[in-house]
Amino acid sequence: MARVAILVPFAEMRELAAPLLAGVSRHMTVICLEYIRTEAVANRARELELQGCELIIARGAQASIIKQAVRLPLVEMCVTTQELGLVMLQLKEELDRERPRMGLIGFANMLCDTTHFNTLFGIELRTYMVESSDELLGAVELALRDGCDAVIGGEIVCEEAARRELPCRFTPAGEESMRNALQTAAATCYAIDMEKKNSAEMDTMLNYTFSGIMQVDSRGMVLRVNRAGYDLLERIPGELVGRPVTEIIPNFNQKILDDTLVLGKEAYAFVLDIHHKAAVINLAPIRVDGAIVGALLTFQEGKRIIEMDSELRRELYQRGYIAKYTFDKLPLHSREAEATVRLGKRIAKYTAPVLLTGEEGSGKSILAQCIHNESLARANAFVPLDCSAWLPETLDTMLFGNYTTRKDSSACMAELARDGTLFLSHVEALPFEAQYKLLSLVQGKFLHNGSNRPVGVSVRVITASSVNLPARVQRGEFRSDLYYALSVLSMEMPPLRRQRDDILPWMDHYLNEWQESYKRYIHLTQGARQFLLGYDWPGNLNQLNSVCQRIVLLTEKRNIDESFLRSQLEQVAPRMLPGTEKIVLYKDQKAVRIAELLRQYGGSREKVAAELGVSKTTLWRYIKKYGIEADFTY
Repeated sequence: MARVAILVPFAEMRELAAPLLAGVSRHMTVICLEYIRTEAVANRARELELQGCELIIARGAQASIIKQAVRLPLVEMCVTTQELGLVMLQLKEELDRERPRMGLIGFANMLCDTTHFNTLFGIELRTYMVESSDELLGAVELALRDGCDAVIGGEIVCEEAARRELPCRFTPAGEESMRNALQTAAATCYAIDMEKKNSAEMDTMLNYTFSGIMQVDSRGMVLRVNRAGYDLLERIPGELVGRPVTEIIPNFNQKILDDTLVLGKEAYAFVLDIHHKAAVINLAPIRVDGAIVGALLTFQEGKRIIEMDSELRRELYQRGYIAKYTFDKLPLHSREAEATVRLGKRIAKYTAPVLLTGEEGSGKSILAQCIHNESLARANAFVPLDCSAWLPETLDTMLFGNYTTRKDSSACMAELARDGTLFLSHVEALPFEAQYKLLSLVQGKFLHNGSNRPVGVSVRVITASSVNLPARVQRGEFRSDLYYALSVLSMEMPPLRRQRDDILPWMDHYLNEWQESYKRYIHLTQGARQFLLGYDWPGNLNQLNSVCQRIVLLTEKRNIDESFLRSQLEQVAPRMLPGTEKIVLYKDQKAVRIAELLRQYGGSREKVAAELGVSKTTLWRYIKKYGIEADFTY
């Protein structure tokens, strides 16, 4: 049963209410019936709230004060029409006037409807409603100015009226108004009991699930958390309820929360680091009559995140086993690149292997570093290894060590990457024996060379390849089980020619790095920048970076124009003439085509011009523009 307190401003009201309590509803328990002065009612209400009171009955000024002091449900006692009408008839008889003017002073929350009182009782009624007790004396003054013959009000009003020798009567506090208040309170207590029952059932259900559950309101403030949630967050109830969820979980993405609370979007299975535990979180909006009133978070604890000790971390950093790039600092603007970043951020939170594909130089290593730095293992090692740079036996030893000489040797790559990320570029170059060991590593088992006892290990494996691995699998050159294990999560890095909006941002990025490194500062002309945009960049980011370093080092003037840029590209990316070992020192595709046709037709400009559909004069201009004659012998 709900616990109810009744606070009254007059002692006689307490006596009036006492006999009525015997018939109150079984859904309420009256814990106190008190006469209390108005100046003390706020503190008393706070005391009652702390004592477990669930509803207060009060009237007038005291009810208004209680509303501001506590958040408990409040039933306000209102004077009934019958009670107020009897007082007015008595006062009219005492005044002995045909149509006396009466002032009714008080709080709107305690008075009944007086619209037809003038007709019913033969009076001229003026009402003076106030919002605080401080306004009551002014209301008496206003009633006097309006020529009222008498006033009806509370204790303050009657005291002031008596001082001014103005006839007055107390606002009635009868049995009828008290009974109405008790009936309203009983209905409210029934609703409270039902809510308590539903809440208890819900709490029991929530507390006996193994998933953490949290409810937030439309502002993102925590309303409720179940026992599993408290355990995962390592907090007690008083530290969570009423606080913003983004404060309780600092790395919680505010945009994800806003998308749910404002747009009604669901967020499915994203991963957060909560007290070094990987928590998988789902977020769904709560709708009432179509309006979003809050959200429900469910989270399940994953594997504990293990960080290496500071000494080992310092050693690995000194050896270069760190990831430099992050998604947020990549100079990307194209839609395709932005889609790649979104996908990369999603898969980064999981520990499953990732296979990165794409042309040479397309940024697979950069993407691997970003994935590591976005993952829950970001504080641990990022160990890269180019599988194509070593002999098979050397590669096997570097990756998996040697059990027989392990005491005298340093840790192998797989050991260094424990609880971190192992990044293998050109994974297709792995010999078959190493492929089997890599498969075991992906499956959580580390197998030293020379040992037949695998040990459990946690390593995030990211691999990269520029070849067609499925074709290698079909030819029996790459294990199919390893391919499927590595490609659980796969991403393709598009070449620069498909992301032309990213060419200039990457150019500026690399130029800034080399300018700062060599303290030589340059400026690209508009023509140079347009040329960069139109170039196909067959070497992708590797070629772009190399060109940036070259022009910073070799320029003799600050402004870099198209001509100088073209000449440096020709030096960085020479092209072999088909069928010869002769190097063509230009890279423009039109120039390459012209050179090939000149060779094909034995230097005949007439035939080449006809093939190209241009005049011999135009062909001659092309030859001069691209310097073809200087580098080609007909």
